[in-house]
Amino acid sequence: MFKHPLLGIACAGCLALTSQTFAQSYTGTDYKRIDVQRDTNNWAFGVNLASANVDSLDNSVFAFGVFGDYFTSPNFSLGMSLDYWNDSFEADGARRVEVDDLVIGGHGRFLFPDLTTGLRPFVLAGLAVHRFQVDVANRDPNADPLVDKFTEYDRNTQDVEGEIGVDFGAGVTYRVQPAMDLVAEARYRRIIDRTVDLDQMNYSVALSYVL
Repeated sequence: MFKHPLLGIACAGCLALTSQTFAQSYTGTDYKRIDVQRDTNNWAFGVNLASANVDSLDNSVFAFGVFGDYFTSPNFSLGMSLDYWNDSFEADGARRVEVDDLVIGGHGRFLFPDLTTGLRPFVLAGLAVHRFQVDVANRDPNADPLVDKFTEYDRNTQDVEGEIGVDFGAGVTYRVQPAMDLVAEARYRRIIDRTVDLDQMNYSVALSYVL
């Protein structure tokens, strides 16, 4: 599902076109002159679409999610995110594997002064919990679990284990409306357990709305 590597680019284009439409429809003060600083105690909520390059998978996968950020100062926010992706592939020529990842994360985001009016770069770091679930067709019940790296994430077992990861990222925000930002971000998600080869590099675009 969602295997085409250009899908993430297409989604990014759709969001960019949407943001341009919003900008053109704004009839008040020129939106490019709006102060880019967010006030303290503001909440921002949004949705994102991403292309994720996942170790152990043969191709990029489509991911999507929601997030919320609380601005403790005009240049710093604390946030939470919920993301999901799914992929399936052939393993060893005899088994078909379907992998899901539900990620709940927390992060801090620092925004630098604007490069130009309305455009601000940022960096972020945080922690995340990944709940992997795997469904393997034609699994050999007599196989040694140690040779099957997906055994502990089998969705048919009673206890599907989670993994702790760390997030590092950077990106830019662009003001398209007084209360709306377009966000482009690259985020590296590293699983702390090094026996798990499911680290991820995510490239996402998002729309964020400030309350």
